[in-house]
Amino acid sequence: MAPTRRALLGSAALGVVGALAGCSGASDSEAESARPQTRGTETDPTVVKPRNPAGESVLLDGSEATDENEPARIGRELVTSGDRADELLVAEGVSDADRERVRSFLDETDYDAETVYVSPAGILSCQRLEIHSVSWQPGRVEYEYCRELRPPDKACEAGTRVTLALIFRLPAVLDDRLRGSGSSGRSPCRTTDTEYAVIDGNATVTGNARAADEWGDF
Repeated sequence: MAPTRRALLGSAALGVVGALAGCSGASDSEAESARPQTRGTETDPTVVKPRNPAGESVLLDGSEATDENEPARIGRELVTSGDRADELLVAEGVSDADRERVRSFLDETDYDAETVYVSPAGILSCQRLEIHSVSWQPGRVEYEYCRELRPPDKACEAGTRVTLALIFRLPAVLDDRLRGSGSSGRSPCRTTDTEYAVIDGNATVTGNARAADEWGDF
């Protein structure tokens, strides 16, 4: 029996719907692949680690600073725009080289595709941090590190603590709300280029052949 006009029209309509669904599925897939990933891990992260020998904060918040109010210290924060980055100030105790490095790092970040994560840390003057990885998801950032002695050509003072700012560049667009953060690490690093083991107690050294075998906490 020949199909009716109603059946032919129904079949045609289903064909159009199927074609549209196929097109829609393809564009959804392409949009998903082009969308910035909000979860991920970097095993060789882009990070700068300026230090303040005075033991005070490296970064300060200049957004509400006035003649009466000094800039507040910066805690853990996700920086998501150039406007916010411009409000971050580098403390006076930080070296000129680190000040320039921080400013360039913030200015060169593409906030349409990247996010900066800031985390303060403390460490002994004769130590440094090696960052192994950083992981992120909406509202949370974590990193892994190890502690080791600074190279012999770096001046340090045994038994003295300094402040660091760990400033990561994450290849993802994240919301600026930070609900949690974390870190895990070990001391000393499993591998190191440092070839010395003991520093004279309470001594300021430059290129001393001996370095401290004392590992402090964050």
